[in-house]
Amino acid sequence: MSKNEQMHSVIGPGRGTTGAARPAQGVYGSRGNLELVACDDADGLWVFWFNSDHDSDPVAAPDVPPGTWSAGLHFAAGDRYTEAQILQSPLGPDHLEVLALDDGGTLQSWYWSPGPGFARRAADAATDVTRFTTSIASDGTLTVDYVDLGFAHRRAMSGTADYPERSWTVQSSESEPQYDADAEVAAAGIRSLLPGTARAATSTRDGGMRELTWRDVDGTLRHVAVPLTH
Repeated sequence: MSKNEQMHSVIGPGRGTTGAARPAQGVYGSRGNLELVACDDADGLWVFWFNSDHDSDPVAAPDVPPGTWSAGLHFAAGDRYTEAQILQSPLGPDHLEVLALDDGGTLQSWYWSPGPGFARRAADAATDVTRFTTSIASDGTLTVDYVDLGFAHRRAMSGTADYPERSWTVQSSESEPQYDADAEVAAAGIRSLLPGTARAATSTRDGGMRELTWRDVDGTLRHVAVPLTH
């Protein structure tokens, strides 16, 4: 399959999205579907998922064929966001974590659980944030590395003692987290790239993939899977 045949648009039905969007592999489906949250260009967030199953796997979602992205679900209405990231949680069972940066610089903490869906927590992860990246440990601890308005690097951490609520501790950080993957997308042969919008994650799909997302120069959000080199 060619790179172009592997490419997928990820756009909410009838609405536009904006900013970068980082994929994450979840536990749903037979082979670990991809999850992705993108910012609506006017209000709220969109969540999408990619069906990683093969045609030979049991049919779990007849409305989203294998190898395609879902149409998208809108949530978090009432705020405008500039970037968001979704992560698969080991807690729950099978909850999802979302960190979403609103246009006032507040990094909001959300989670998804079966039944209720997405819920915003009472405690935000940080304020005065300009950009961020986040990771989750096997015990459910969340770590957020970010840059504040004064260009200082900070780290916010949350354990699981109060789960599903979270409290956060913030400290200075000397780390230089990687926020974009423009070079990886260019190396994959993509020429239509809006600088600063590329993001990457590693999945176990089909023996291991780098899941690359980016925006074309016309603003379309795209995805391609590049096999890992063994």
